[in-house]
Amino acid sequence: MAETTPLVHGPQSMSAQRRPRSLVAVAAFVLTSLFVAVGLAMQKITASPAVSAMAADAVTSLPRFGQVEETQYAGLVPVNDGGGNIFYWFFEARTVSPSTPLIVWLNGGPGASSMTGLLTEMGPYRMQADGSLKSHPHSWTNVAHMLFFDQPVGTGYTSATSDDGYVNSQEEMAAQLYIALQAFFTLHPEYATSPLIIAGESYAGKYVPHIAHYIHTVNIGHNDSLLTKSTDHSVRLNLWGVAIGNGEMKPLLQTQSVADYALALGFIDHEQYTTHVASLDQCAQLHHAGRSVEAFGVCQDTEDEIYRQAGSPFVYDIRQEGNAFTALTTTLSSYFNTDDVRAALHVPPGTPWTSIDGSSFGANPSAPPIARHLLNDEMRDVPDDVLETLLNAYHVLFYAGNMDGSSCNHLGVARVLDALHWDGAASYHSALRTPWVVNGKVAGLVKSSGRMSYVVLTNSGHLVPTDQPEHALDLITRFVQQAPFA
Repeated sequence: MAETTPLVHGPQSMSAQRRPRSLVAVAAFVLTSLFVAVGLAMQKITASPAVSAMAADAVTSLPRFGQVEETQYAGLVPVNDGGGNIFYWFFEARTVSPSTPLIVWLNGGPGASSMTGLLTEMGPYRMQADGSLKSHPHSWTNVAHMLFFDQPVGTGYTSATSDDGYVNSQEEMAAQLYIALQAFFTLHPEYATSPLIIAGESYAGKYVPHIAHYIHTVNIGHNDSLLTKSTDHSVRLNLWGVAIGNGEMKPLLQTQSVADYALALGFIDHEQYTTHVASLDQCAQLHHAGRSVEAFGVCQDTEDEIYRQAGSPFVYDIRQEGNAFTALTTTLSSYFNTDDVRAALHVPPGTPWTSIDGSSFGANPSAPPIARHLLNDEMRDVPDDVLETLLNAYHVLFYAGNMDGSSCNHLGVARVLDALHWDGAASYHSALRTPWVVNGKVAGLVKSSGRMSYVVLTNSGHLVPTDQPEHALDLITRFVQQAPFA
């Protein structure tokens, strides 16, 4: 299909592996998850006569904002028999048509709440320094429905009552979120046929492909999970595409790019560069020897040392000093950890809200559960066949801010894409990068092949929609409308 192909219904193909221990929990739980979710909604309707004419999970007003204008829903849905549940917050697009897509947005971490994306990046509100909310003119709800999930279990309001409720791999994560999607579309079937885009940033560079892969294999009937036995009771998800911003997909390959990035910017000299390359080679040797946790530690220490020698700029935006995320997380935590906000979002009183960068804990035994359970996943690559099948079958957008100095930097993302063998690879390799202009200014550089584009945004760090909201909206608008960037 040509790059100008408009949004259409109907996906194509892929396959997935499942951890044996997750099969029984997923297969046994999927139907009861849907029925429990609907049952909880009915209980809320009974308990709230004033909103009996609307959906039980409807959000009608927000603390520090007031009455809302957008149609929106929020709540928790159960996803496994370990007491795990996932929090969602949905917003209908500001302008709706039958072809309006639905974007599922996921932040990374692991353990970073997607409320960060909602209230500081592309959601319909922007969190202010004083904790109040203001309407966001450059929200992606200008062109799409938006569904934000706190996932996997252990993120944001999402929690579990036992260790069995947490995931240990991307395969388990994908199965868990699939259940949450089924529950949401069971509650709101009016959005079930919307072209579905799975999107996210950072560590969600792992989440997004695995979830899309899972949906795809279920849709074509090749998923080896017992979950496919319940097709008579599940909603077919209309997967249309994926979008990944500053995504981590191949941790070793991308971490090796950090030394090159720092050298190119003059942060380190050639002698320091040589030392760091040797350390990264040691990381690679440990990784290939199956000692992934040790490898992760060496890679992290090397990246930390590179930026210590550079004077400690903020790794996710090298133009800044200190950790700019700390104040942001504190403000968000103050907002979500209040019972008036919980009540507005249909979350039980006292439910804690947390947002962490699980990667920062390493092998620390006192790390939060989500970090401990996904420690062995830190150095795992997204399999080539997963990415290649997505590239062959769907619309795909990769983008990166050029001021992100982490392992998710634009050089590392480019190296991941250059190493893939898909139907459009030759065309992509021979394509020239061209300027992408927004309102008379160069917003970035783009390289495309068929339905795939890779965009490097100028003057932007790790959180592209935060740093360049107008350009980010133009980016996603062109993607969903399949309009050329140049």
